Amino acid sequence: MDKLPEYPRLTEHLIADVAVIGGGMAGLLTAFSLHRVGLRVVVLEENRLAGGATGRCTARLSAQHGLFCERLIRDFGEHLARQYVMAQLHAVKQYRDLTAALGVDCGWRDQTSRVCTAPNGPDLSREYAAAVLLGAPVELQAVKGLPFPVRESVCFTNQATFEPLPLFAALLPGLAVYEHSPVRDVRGHLVRCDSGSVEARHIVVATRYPLLERWGFYHLRLRQEQIHLLELTGAPPIDGWYLDADTRGWSLQQRGNSLILGGGLHRSGEYQGNSYDRLREQARLWFPEAREVRAWSSQDCVTMDGVPYIGRYGAAAPYLHVAAGFGRWGLTNSMVAATLLTAEILDKHYPYAEVFSPARFFPSASIEAMMEGALYAIRGKKRRLYTVAERETAAIPRGSAAIVRHHGRQYGVYRDEQDRLYAVSPVCPHRGCALEWNADDKTWDCPCHGSRFDYTGRRLDCPARAALKQTDAKLL
Repeated sequence: MDKLPEYPRLTEHLIADVAVIGGGMAGLLTAFSLHRVGLRVVVLEENRLAGGATGRCTARLSAQHGLFCERLIRDFGEHLARQYVMAQLHAVKQYRDLTAALGVDCGWRDQTSRVCTAPNGPDLSREYAAAVLLGAPVELQAVKGLPFPVRESVCFTNQATFEPLPLFAALLPGLAVYEHSPVRDVRGHLVRCDSGSVEARHIVVATRYPLLERWGFYHLRLRQEQIHLLELTGAPPIDGWYLDADTRGWSLQQRGNSLILGGGLHRSGEYQGNSYDRLREQARLWFPEAREVRAWSSQDCVTMDGVPYIGRYGAAAPYLHVAAGFGRWGLTNSMVAATLLTAEILDKHYPYAEVFSPARFFPSASIEAMMEGALYAIRGKKRRLYTVAERETAAIPRGSAAIVRHHGRQYGVYRDEQDRLYAVSPVCPHRGCALEWNADDKTWDCPCHGSRFDYTGRRLDCPARAALKQTDAKLL
């Protein structure tokens, strides 16, 4: 399935049991689960369904979230760490059961996930022991048949890959869905859009980065990261998928007849330079006969301790619920969110809820990351004040951008390949941080909270809710 059905814009006032804000996998699974037990649910999406992380994901369905078990035990303790692993394993099973129950042809394929270490890399025996302690289906294996040497790998068996959109489409019948309906405000139980509103007993915010910031200090507890990917055809097939134990290393995954090569993980707004070129160079080295199909980047929201925030948005609003900070593991965490929030709204017990509580605070995992977030915000605002112009407008090459100062004000100016100029404010409208030019994706990115804009100023990613101010570049 290439396309999902289109839905109208909200143009009236509705009454519902639950309003779900966000039309990605987390929002749709939550809406489906609540609708199935008889609740009136309204889904509000600001653009098109599955237009964000769901539509760009690599379809990897796994409870193995990198080199994580030992860290979880250290930061959360064994009891809560086991909750996290059990929730993820249960989510994989729930997807397997749901696709079978709905009769969805989504190319389901059981696979093994692996975190690998290079010959001179870290010893994985402690990670293996931690995974065993937490009850994961884990093995410690040598790996052969890859184009690079691997000393050993920690493997989770009975994981899977599948195509999310066919399942996504199967969740839609019977749901009240409204597209192109950005939420402008939530006051009490009333959700306001541009041309309509929804009054609901419960409100679920499933927008990847939390939409509302007056509760919970989420802007200090979240960051956004980017990873770059290539889809290749003609490469020798591999079994399962492979992650480097070093989070900044490479990843490999078979997806149908294609191979997905990923790498270059970095904080959004910290442009690394030539990320796609480095991927292509690696692809030529490992798979010289392969052909590139496409290249893209994926942005993910990450909590300060690496575990999503799923549950009550804040103590002051018990009717408001949040699902955010899934990192690179959006599929399993979407199912966890749907299951946990459904239980929460129905006042039922979910055995793994405690570890995901947005109200949690563990000093070992939180203080350093919270300080880092605050320092990025301070630094971003200082950079706005003290950035000097990089060059004059006339000196900007085609396909490039620069900060230009004109009559005491700064502008972000891009010259396209046809020699047209585009000038925008280089200040993020979210919290006033200075934007950085991302030459790989031709975007203006915010290093503070990860908002992204194209060179015309159009907003691409939250938490900013407005476009950049435009200026006639001919006047510069």
